[in-house]
Amino acid sequence: MSHTLQDLTELLLNAAKKSGADDADAMAIQGQSLSINVRGGQLEQAERAEGIDIGLRVLIGQRQASVSASDINASTISEMAERAVAMANEAPIDPYIGLADSDALAQSWDIAALELCDPKPEPSPDALQNDAEQAEQAALGATGISQVESASAGYSHHAIHLATSNGFAGGYARTGRSISCVAVAGTGSEMESDYDADSRIFQSDLRQATEIGQRAAGRSLERRMATAAITAAAVTAPTMAGTGSAALPPALVGAGVGAPVSSVTYPACVTTVVAAGAL
Repeated sequence: MSHTLQDLTELLLNAAKKSGADDADAMAIQGQSLSINVRGGQLEQAERAEGIDIGLRVLIGQRQASVSASDINASTISEMAERAVAMANEAPIDPYIGLADSDALAQSWDIAALELCDPKPEPSPDALQNDAEQAEQAALGATGISQVESASAGYSHHAIHLATSNGFAGGYARTGRSISCVAVAGTGSEMESDYDADSRIFQSDLRQATEIGQRAAGRSLERRMATAAITAAAVTAPTMAGTGSAALPPALVGAGVGAPVSSVTYPACVTTVVAAGAL
């Protein structure tokens, strides 16, 4: 027999009272998620997860205990309540615990105004795979990109319901939609990688897959160019001992021509030459 999240929280509260709890609060969460990864134009991984989790907190005087489970059978709910009460009886006294006063509980609210959940139906696996493929193709289309490490698209939906033994009951749902891409520029020891991603509540707010792929490629190429520039700039001055005053910078003429010279190399082509005799 299937139960709504509200049904489950009511069953938990009833079981807690039956087991001897003075007060209790219960939560039920249902979630599902779908993730598609592609690589080389082919489906690499498809993963789907879904389930329901329930939790119960019981209070006996100023003692409390909490339990949780992912099994929603009636026998499990009864056992949860019994264990929670047994644990609470052994818990230390906490003068600060308790439920909110009844007159402090919210009685009405507008969850829709928070815009936490996209009312559109869950996208199909094919739609997610198409997004991931578009991101990958866009990244590979950039000159200098050798490969795409991963491109993925995902969707999630979670619903939560909370109820207390003193009269509160309410819940909300939240959705998530995402696309990501990791691009690699260069080859061998000169490879550099970077990524771009976007995650939104509403599908309509999500950036285009091609834009994400292009930006991942651009970031990788920028990292590759920066590395190449630093490598090219690291120039070490040759040893100048015995080359005569003509080979020395004007500021060092007279500091001891022919004296041993040491060179110190700094990034960005900043090279300082110091005559040993001038130290």
